[in-house]
Amino acid sequence: MRCNDLAEATPRFVRNAIDNHSHLVLNQGMYVCICNAVTDKQIRKAAQAGVEDLWGLQRELGVAVGCGVCKEMASEILRENRQHKVQLEPVRYQPASG
Repeated sequence: MRCNDLAEATPRFVRNAIDNHSHLVLNQGMYVCICNAVTDKQIRKAAQAGVEDLWGLQRELGVAVGCGVCKEMASEILRENRQHKVQLEPVRYQPASG
């Protein structure tokens, strides 16, 4: 049996279950940019280090400089990080002047 025959004989949901979990090996995160092997964890870490936009990610990690398929997902991860950061900002107490 050839490799293609085996792939066709395997039910699609089984192939997807295998493929979808292969990125979790060693807790590396999910690959967002396949061209440059960049994971969501690397993008989140860059965002925490101060990268604020896609241009910064392109400079730091090489995201979305190849085929560009990862552009939307990388941007979404940055948006999530910004929203999370805003929610965690401490509220500073200012006594009333008077």
